[in-house]
Formats: sequence, C-alpha cells, structure tokens
Amino acid sequence: MDQSIRPLYSSGTVPKKTGFFGLSLKASMVAMGGAVLALISAVFIGPKVGLVLAIITVASIAPMAITVRGRSIYEMAEILMQWLKRKHNGSTVYRSGPHSRIPGGLRPLPGVLSEMTLHEWSSDGLGNPFGILHLKRFNEYTIVLECHPGGDEALTVDEMNIMTAEWGRYIAQLSLPGDIVAATVVVESVPSSGQRLFSEVESEIVPTAPDLAAEVMYQSAEIIPSGQTSTFARLSITFKAMNNETRQDWEAMAAELANRLPAFYRDLLGAGVQALPMSAADIVSTAHRAYVPEAEYDLETASIHHEDTGLTWETCGPTTAVTEWDKYRHAGGVSVVWEMTTAPESVFTDEVLRPLLAPHDGAQRKRIALFYRPVKAGDATRIVDKEYKDSLTALNTGKAVKSAAAEMRLQATEQARDEQVRGAGLALYSMLLSITEPSIETVPSASAILESL
Repeated sequence: MDQSIRPLYSSGTVPKKTGFFGLSLKASMVAMGGAVLALISAVFIGPKVGLVLAIITVASIAPMAITVRGRSIYEMAEILMQWLKRKHNGSTVYRSGPHSRIPGGLRPLPGVLSEMTLHEWSSDGLGNPFGILHLKRFNEYTIVLECHPGGDEALTVDEMNIMTAEWGRYIAQLSLPGDIVAATVVVESVPSSGQRLFSEVESEIVPTAPDLAAEVMYQSAEIIPSGQTSTFARLSITFKAMNNETRQDWEAMAAELANRLPAFYRDLLGAGVQALPMSAADIVSTAHRAYVPEAEYDLETASIHHEDTGLTWETCGPTTAVTEWDKYRHAGGVSVVWEMTTAPESVFTDEVLRPLLAPHDGAQRKRIALFYRPVKAGDATRIVDKEYKDSLTALNTGKAVKSAAAEMRLQATEQARDEQVRGAGLALYSMLLSITEPSIETVPSASAILESL
C-alpha cells in the first residue's frame, strides 16, 4: 500500500454471545426455559396456565432485548436502583476536612482513590524519580507518565502513518509481560494563566537587551496567553503484583518497576511522544487541580518556582463534593461525564478524535480518557476465535436477508483472526469525556458544544 495515502481504521467489535434469533445468550436461555415450562404446564395443568407462563416469559425477555445506549432495560433499572440506594444512605455527599467525620480531619480524594496510597521512589534506571500508587485490595500498582506529544502540524502523511502504527505496536506490547492490567491515556485542556510563558521570557531577556525589545517581549507574554488553553497529556500503566513479596511490600514492587520503567517511555518516541515519569508531588498536584480547579494558579506558580505546595495524597481532595444523577459538584466546579457506549460503525482516519482533543473556547476545561485493557497473548487467540465463531452464528441465525451489521461484524472478527496470526495484540478499550465548568449556569452551553464535537 502507498504510505502517502491516509489509511482507514475500524473500531473492532463489541464482545457478545449470540443466542437464538439474534437474541443474547442470556435472553435465549430464559426464552428456552420459559417455553419448556409453559409447554409442560399446558400439557399437565391446562392451556390457560401455559399461556400465562408464555406471556410472562415474553415480558421477561423484552427488557433484555431492548437496549438504550448500549445497556438493556434491566441494566438501566439496576443503575437506577443503585443510584437511589446511594441517595438514600447519603453516600452521594462527600465531606472532608477538620469538621468532617474523616479521622484526623484530612481531605483524601473521594471514591476508589481514597483506598490508594501514594509512595515516592528515588529513581528509575535512568535516574528519574517516580510516584507509585498502590491499591492494596487488588494488589495493583500504577505509575504515571507525563507525555509531550509532538503534534502533526509539520509532519508528512508517511510520518503520521508510521507514528500511528508505532502507537498500535506500543499498546500491543503491553500484553506481553502478562502483569499489565490497564493503561489509561488522558488528554486534558485547562485555561492558561500565562505564567510559564512569562517566566520563560523573563529568563531569556538579558540585562543588556534594548528597552523597547524587552518591553515588546514582556507585553507579548502577557497578551498572547489571554483566553488560551494549555494541553496536558498523561499515560498511566497499572501492574498486577505477581508474587507474595510484591503484594506485601510496595518497595519490592517499586524496585522491580524502576528497572522496567525506562522502556515504557523510551518506546513512546517512535509514536512521536516524549515522556518522563511523574513524581509523587506532580501526581498530587494533578489530582488536586482536577477536584479544585481554582487552585490551578497557585499550583502552577509553585511548579515554576520549584516550591513545595504543602499538599499530600491524604490532603489533596476537595472539602465537599455531591454526586447527582447527571453531574458532579465539587469544590469550585461542576463536572459532567460522557461514556462511550458505541464505537464508530464505519471506518475512520487517525484524525477521528481531533475535534474532541483540540482546545475549544466554549469548553476550556475538558479531558478525554482512553482506557486500554491488554489481553494476554494466549487468551487473545481464544477470544478472537470465540468472537469469530459467534459472529458466524449471528450471521446464520434469523432472517434470510442478513443485516449489514452482522456481515460487518463477521468481517471484523475475520480480520482480527488474520492479524492475530501475524502477531498483532488484542486489547479491550473504552473512553470517557468530561468537562468542568465554574458554575451550573455554564454547563448546558458547554455540554452542547461537546456533544456537537
């Protein structure tokens, strides 16, 4: 293939099990059990009883077959019940600080992050210190890389194609060690304060510079960032502790990861990304900025002057947060999150996410999170074969005229088998998109902008 042509990509398939007449396997089992029970009841008890059981069976299957945004009616009802339960027991309201019930008056992060502990390791194999997050309940450790993508403004089509291929190879390689359970890419846009540019200009101007030139530089540093946004990118990789020593002692795991870590950020160079591990202090500042947006200026000032923020993992959370059905209120902001329920049905280029990734004046504080779950090589072959067989079953079941979706799924699973034989990896993936606004009044307009993108 001519590399100067922009290749097209597909989104893969959604793992599922097909039963009778295109229904899910669970719905098919309920239908078969209900039909057998209705038939036996009709024979031994009476046709009326059999008819009633048949109607009940159909009524039970319908909520399984009808889906809303990728979820069945039963699943939607379960989510609603969980929400009502949380609302009733008060767990949707978070309070921290000296006047809260949290021991010591601390301000830990809410949710699953409160179960994590953050440690600092002195250096990896190349002398870079890094923070390591430990989730003891699942014996998992997470390191975070601060990434600096090069952008594609000055790249040829060939170079962009190679970088895209290198990123795919990078994700595929994550399945080889066997202990990597997840990788998360976050691209975040935040309003720019201009402090970094001003500090850079100030360091470049020498005392002997002409007054007019120095004044032009200073004014440019003040005016250019006005109304602009800064973009940050991060890659977090989560490891599973594979032996008793690393499960019980985080230092043993950190020492092991210190030797392996450089390979994870050096391999990103082929994809046009420069990366370095984030220290514990950087991780704390990033988490605090997300929950307390108004602290952005102070955190940036401390970072520029290499000052201690005074924050720790136990005190970087918000003082208050309230989870609502369609939004999340926290200190100094209101956030809304969208979940990817279906991937693009047709093929697309490598620029498919450009509208969402690009800064936008109407939604200056937003973030996109792509989640990858690498599948081990042995399991990948079994899953790919299973999906291919299931797609054949779905295509040959039901109507005489096959649906385009069933044919496309068969083609996709067939391609996955071919790529698996050629050494490609397999990963499950999903995506979340979130915005954070200073008040509830600006949420509707920002939401409309994001949905249009």
